[in-house]
Amino acid sequence: MPAPRAADLQTVLDDAWHGPGGWHFSGRLTQIRRAPRDNSSGLAALYRTTRMIFTHGAPGVATWRVAGRAWTQPADRHGYWELAGIDPLVLPPGWHAIESVPAASSPAGLLVADPQNPIGIISDIDDTILTTGVLSKPRLLKNSLLVPPERRQAVPGMAECYENLLQENPGSGASAVFYLSSSPRQLTDSLRRFLAAAGFPRGVLQLRKTFHDRRRATGGHAAYKLRHITAILAAFPQVRFHLCGDDAERDPEIYAQIQLRHPGQVAGVWIRKLNPNPRRPAFSGQRDVRELAG
Repeated sequence: MPAPRAADLQTVLDDAWHGPGGWHFSGRLTQIRRAPRDNSSGLAALYRTTRMIFTHGAPGVATWRVAGRAWTQPADRHGYWELAGIDPLVLPPGWHAIESVPAASSPAGLLVADPQNPIGIISDIDDTILTTGVLSKPRLLKNSLLVPPERRQAVPGMAECYENLLQENPGSGASAVFYLSSSPRQLTDSLRRFLAAAGFPRGVLQLRKTFHDRRRATGGHAAYKLRHITAILAAFPQVRFHLCGDDAERDPEIYAQIQLRHPGQVAGVWIRKLNPNPRRPAFSGQRDVRELAG
């Protein structure tokens, strides 16, 4: 297959962050693919979503700019690029737009967390804040592929719960909020639109690298989440995080390990109960997410 022309490429640009422990940028170069429109029919949404999921990355060079400072980074043969550093960016707290070449597939930003804010959130997405029906494969596929982002169903009350958790922070709009999922990176644009439409606090959206070559697997779901949560805690050592997830998969076990390793940075663990197995293990210090809606 011939390499795509530069004019046919886009940057699936991840949200970036900057804290006392450093800054982090990442993204992926792909052929241009668009998420479903908000008024798409089921078939149109299926067509656009599957095209995004199966799009191959492309090698090349990514350039991006924030507040007058620019960086350039080559992408690997799968299109992925990443750059982290510890030098201060000297930017005020808040969200700063990122401009990129090739152009971003959807707007992304750099979060500079307000150092006065003591509380943050690290949240799973599927069936924690977005209803997918992960325990039923037909329902999961229907919700994920046939429904445009703006019409997908948020878990009732969770957006308001997250806003309430952040009320302790004096720096409005500059809290360390992360939405972390092992959904494929190709769904970045769709999930970004869902979060905005459902009224969730703005946060850094981080999804998982995927490879068409299975030999390039990046490890299991638990290892992926542990690695990324640990990196977030290291970047914001002064912040205590609420960890929010569900028990349909491995969130309770993952969060239990984080509680054990970083007890001083865990403000609370909140689990949405979905698993019907009465023998599903429960972990000390983890509470039912329904208590947040109190």
